[in-house]
Amino acid sequence: MTRKARSRAALCGAGALAALMAACTHATKTPPMAAFPAQASLECFVPTQEDYAVTIVVRDTSFRDSLWLRPILGEIARNWPVTLPLPRLSVDVSLTIFRDGRALDPKIVHPSHIREFDRRALEAVRAAVNDTLWPIPARYKPDTLDALVRFGAQDIENAIVQTWYSVVRPPKPARDNPQPDYPPEKRAGQQVIAAFTVDSLGAVDSSSMVILSSTDEDYAAAVLAVLPHWRFSPSTIRGCKVARTIRWEFTGKE
Repeated sequence: MTRKARSRAALCGAGALAALMAACTHATKTPPMAAFPAQASLECFVPTQEDYAVTIVVRDTSFRDSLWLRPILGEIARNWPVTLPLPRLSVDVSLTIFRDGRALDPKIVHPSHIREFDRRALEAVRAAVNDTLWPIPARYKPDTLDALVRFGAQDIENAIVQTWYSVVRPPKPARDNPQPDYPPEKRAGQQVIAAFTVDSLGAVDSSSMVILSSTDEDYAAAVLAVLPHWRFSPSTIRGCKVARTIRWEFTGKE
């Protein structure tokens, strides 16, 4: 898939954004990943080295039926429970489907040599074709359809359908954010955990604020009072600023 083609690809609206609503904590963690069907335009699209894709290529280049292939890709993605960045390598899995929808047992034809990565990729393709019959469209005359499912590189010739997996960058708080108006001498041993949404401009949505747990009601009230004044660098995915709901822990160490 060319850079120009990728620049036309996209997130799928609210459904995709819902996948971003994962909690994060004060502690630094490996950025999670989210999956997005590549379909429409996204002006802020910026690929990163951590991005990778699941792509289906049909060996017969006369076959271009993306509508038939997309549900198969969806089933593969559903059985591909990947939430963290993976090796910057690729694994190719063969996929042969017969006229009646049956499929040969998929095989790895080009391994990444990362055993767990390859195993999970193979199992995802197997689950997709073992659970469901995929009869070849009548308009396609051959009785078998040979395809390749690639997990890894985004650039691949003759790609018909593709799903991206991209790193979700969490919001980062401004260094000069004010602290809760609560006596320092009382903070020892206290803890408040709050959840709230940081919008795409980096502001806290006050209507989203909720206290998840607290050891002191006054400390919790001080947290709720100060949060609307906090500012963040917003969460990003593929270079796009997006709203994201996070968790934040306030302790006596603040």
